Amino acid sequence: MDTKRVSHLVRVARIRVETAVVAIEGDDKDDEEAERQAIEKAELLPDDVWVMQPFDESAYRPHVQSMISREELAELTKEGRSADAALADLGEAVHYQILKANCDTGEGELALQPWLQVDEPDLLASDLCGGWIDALEDLGLTHLSERLDDLTAGSRCLPISSCST
Repeated sequence: MDTKRVSHLVRVARIRVETAVVAIEGDDKDDEEAERQAIEKAELLPDDVWVMQPFDESAYRPHVQSMISREELAELTKEGRSADAALADLGEAVHYQILKANCDTGEGELALQPWLQVDEPDLLASDLCGGWIDALEDLGLTHLSERLDDLTAGSRCLPISSCST
């Protein structure tokens, strides 16, 4: 059985982080309030105070942002569209959610972004989270879905597949 070879144009991306330092005053017992104040202040900072951190190729890798086959591109070209425009259009629907991890302490958090709206119904958030869990399970981090189900049900069990509420 012969497989047809297909050529693609692929838009790849790599994530880089910009940092800035802000000073805030607050109650030493309320870290959440301090974080809220820092974010509010950071949102008002001009672009020139942000510093682009170098890409760390030992910790991160590029990923596919959008892709189009040469056949699809030929159709778009007939319609007067360019490859760059087609890839950019496909890339507009791609958004990034930040999972921040401190590898020294084992702590992590989800840095929610404004694009992730959890309205009724919350199907988008459920679909996205399910996809992320599937990707993590593909890496060998097994039983994440069951762990989340257990946590949602109020169980405080250890992260093993046989725990029950």
